[in-house]
Amino acid sequence: MALQASGAISLDDIRTEFIGGSGAVSLLDLYKGAAGGNAPVRDKAANNTATDLSAGIPSAGAIAFDDFYGTERTFQLTISANTSDKNASTIFGDDYTGNYNKRVVVNSSITVSNTLGTDSILYPSGAGGTLQITNNGTISAVGGYAINNASSVTVGVTNNGTVSGTGADAFNSSFSGNTSAQVNWVGGWGGASGPDMYHSDYGSGFNCKVTRSGNTFTASWTYNELDYANIGAGSTNISSIFPLDGSGNLDYNDTSEYLINTNAGSNGRDTRDLAFGSKIVSGVREIWFGSNNKDSTMTLGGTMSYSNSTGSVALNTSTSRRSVFFQYSTGGNTNGSVTGV
Repeated sequence: MALQASGAISLDDIRTEFIGGSGAVSLLDLYKGAAGGNAPVRDKAANNTATDLSAGIPSAGAIAFDDFYGTERTFQLTISANTSDKNASTIFGDDYTGNYNKRVVVNSSITVSNTLGTDSILYPSGAGGTLQITNNGTISAVGGYAINNASSVTVGVTNNGTVSGTGADAFNSSFSGNTSAQVNWVGGWGGASGPDMYHSDYGSGFNCKVTRSGNTFTASWTYNELDYANIGAGSTNISSIFPLDGSGNLDYNDTSEYLINTNAGSNGRDTRDLAFGSKIVSGVREIWFGSNNKDSTMTLGGTMSYSNSTGSVALNTSTSRRSVFFQYSTGGNTNGSVTGV
């Protein structure tokens, strides 16, 4: 707590703020010390981006009670513009581990948010001193924590605003950017005249290759056997089963289901039907890929299946290919030792 800005000030007041206890103290004990040292009044490290609330206290020469007016044994970062993904060890630099007070102040009408999979304000391990947040605005997270304290020091919050966080679905680390991966089909019944369909990148089997380029998702194959003949390679755009937001991230607010039933060619007695669908199941987006060499249809809604007159596959979490594309990022208001929220 800052010392008074004017009027009577005593050595006891100064000792309480900078040293504590009741032992003997002299003003000479209160010279500003070197950065990284253990002086009661610590100098700020060069990589500490916060404000030193005791900056005016001299490190040598004349020192007087007046030098301590309005001072506080604290490094403080005041957030006055909307921002995201704040890391306390980056904010306070080499002073993060030191035995000194560290405070983050979020101004009124300001929002601190996060990127999916990260936290709005993170306190990593290794913290020293006291950790404080004065929140007059909004600290919010989706797919992460509003305040995540991974240190052994309790974070004390004076909350005059809003702190909120929730988990959310997101693309995994691969499909958050341009990439490709093997996806196995469900289906494949209907006789021996042409069950095989695969991409040569993954060898024989029953699969396709899904490639992401920007916001375009394409399923492709190099082998498509129909009536004992390979009719060759092909591809189809399946972007419509991936709901995206304006930044190309998975739109976790979109709860609609999406379905593509299409055809990849015919030969003799066979026709290659393909199906692609995605739907929210138990709060997360599941996704299915179907292929068969006879007329077949994927159905979502209340009864989910991929089927024709001779066979059927139930569409559920066991037949979903979710893990190829998506992950659930946990989140919440706070994590770790946090008080005041």
